[in-house]
Amino acid sequence: MTDTSAYDAKTNYKIKKVPVGYRYSARLGDEISNTQAASLRYTLTVDSLNAFLTYQFAVVLLNPTSGHTRAEEPRFKVTILDNNGDTIPDCSNYDVFASDAELNSSFVSYTPQGSSQPVLYRDWTSVGANLLPYLGKTITIEFMATDCTHRGHYGYAYLVANCQPLIITVQYCAGDNIARLSGPIGFETYKWTTQDGTVVGNKQVLELSSPTEGAYYSCQMTSATGCTLSLHSTIARYEPNADFGYDLVDCNKLANKIRFSNSHPAIHGTLNYNWDFGDGTTSTEKNPEHVFQSSGMHKVSLVVSNPPSTCSDSLTKEVETFYPPLVGIGGDSTYCATQPAILKGYGAHHYKWSDGSTADSLVVTKNAQVWLIGYSSMGCYTDTIRRKITAEPDWDLTTTGTPLFCTGGSTTLSASGAERYLWSTNDTTSSILVDSVGTYTLLAYNKRGCEKQVSFNVVEDFLPKVTDIHLSSPTVDSRHNVLECSIPAESGVQYSWDMGDNSTETGASISHTYEVSSVLNDYKIQLTATNENGCTNSITQTVDIVPFIPNVFTPNNDNVNDRFLTGYDVQIFDRTGTVIYKGTDGWNGMYKGKPADNDTYFYFIRYVDKNQQTQTKKGAVTLKRQKQ
Repeated sequence: MTDTSAYDAKTNYKIKKVPVGYRYSARLGDEISNTQAASLRYTLTVDSLNAFLTYQFAVVLLNPTSGHTRAEEPRFKVTILDNNGDTIPDCSNYDVFASDAELNSSFVSYTPQGSSQPVLYRDWTSVGANLLPYLGKTITIEFMATDCTHRGHYGYAYLVANCQPLIITVQYCAGDNIARLSGPIGFETYKWTTQDGTVVGNKQVLELSSPTEGAYYSCQMTSATGCTLSLHSTIARYEPNADFGYDLVDCNKLANKIRFSNSHPAIHGTLNYNWDFGDGTTSTEKNPEHVFQSSGMHKVSLVVSNPPSTCSDSLTKEVETFYPPLVGIGGDSTYCATQPAILKGYGAHHYKWSDGSTADSLVVTKNAQVWLIGYSSMGCYTDTIRRKITAEPDWDLTTTGTPLFCTGGSTTLSASGAERYLWSTNDTTSSILVDSVGTYTLLAYNKRGCEKQVSFNVVEDFLPKVTDIHLSSPTVDSRHNVLECSIPAESGVQYSWDMGDNSTETGASISHTYEVSSVLNDYKIQLTATNENGCTNSITQTVDIVPFIPNVFTPNNDNVNDRFLTGYDVQIFDRTGTVIYKGTDGWNGMYKGKPADNDTYFYFIRYVDKNQQTQTKKGAVTLKRQKQ
């Protein structure tokens, strides 16, 4: 049985199939009635370590209330047999038929629903058997369960069993104030008495506060089968000591054989040793020898127990073995111009270097042939290990970027040729963006870890001035279309003018002629000033485009002043107020297909300014035809 939570259904789920404290149990027989018998036998030779047999059983018997003789009923039996298979008369033997169980107060009767036949069961019962009378002899313990011979009633049982020394266990160790004396389990009653016969306890465990060493106590026990047994013990404080020593059997044969020893004898009782060598092997010898299969440090543990007490002590030490040697020199064989090579010995307890140093590391700052000898903790040593140390060749680190930024801008500082970068800004990229003055330091490392350092002193360059720009006029028209522009010149600054008509001029002072278009409302002039470092500043000014209205109009087809106000919404009136022209093409001096007379005419102009506002103008113009 392996399910520690399962209960037997035939007992109305009162009996656990595995008793408390155990992981398994055996079941003999089952709840099927088919005239079967099941037995389990275990044979042993009795010695001091197994002289006390304890077994626990739980039995279930379906009781035939009539029609059966006692010998025909379901049955459970425990028997101790000699080496010939004959029964040894012993009080630990147990035999029960169903009719016996009906009269036994240790059994419970349960009649399942729909049945007239009662189930008789006995819950888990412990029995202790004293095997000391058979010391040195081979005996067999047999457990048996049977159905009835009429094939109608079942009998089965669950059981566990184990053997142990027949002693009173003492728990009174160094540092304890209470001594605990424990009788063997498997008995139903216990009676503890002092040497003068005074009863001091009736449980399996007797607790004594600050007892007197040498005091005598005995325990009389009675098992479930009626066996009685008396054991005694004398109070003693047990103090096992697990401290151990070790030494190498042979340093030169590469055997890794270590001899262990514990030199602390028992004060009371005996000592048992349990060595764990940390490589999957163990030993119970007092002073074992062990061969390790690998080099290095091994954790070796010793647990010393001290029967008949439960006291124990444990200790773990690291033990070094040296073969095959794992000693070597770690670290790079190349050193950097600004950094030494740091070599480190490994695999030994201590070291000796070519310069006489006994540290585990060595600093090398020049080309050299270095050697090392490693020693174990027990004096073994390796052959000389050598390492050639050389300088790392120089390597190229290239930096780019202007250590200057314009006001309001930034600059990029970059490096290439390294494996790893670390800036004073904590950036680890090959380039950084800088927008404040200061010194920026870069640590660059090649693949070997050699370091180079470079610094950038970043300054700020102020922008050229563009605030004092001067324009000769705020407006232009078709007649007054020349614009003068200027600004006080700064040394090293170049000036570029975008005149707003898809043309440019250069210089601190310029003159520009516009081909004024009535389609536009203004020209946006942008001045850009650039200093020697490429820092730029700019300003934009607007020049309004306004209509040019002449006071004389000469439509004589000489291509000069032939139309009046081309491109504007204009109306022309004569002296009587008659509209003689209306449109945007400009008046050509005609009225109803004939040339108008030389005279003074009146105009009304409507146009949209740069602010998208409609403006109007009124006035007079003289039409004067001239001969071609």
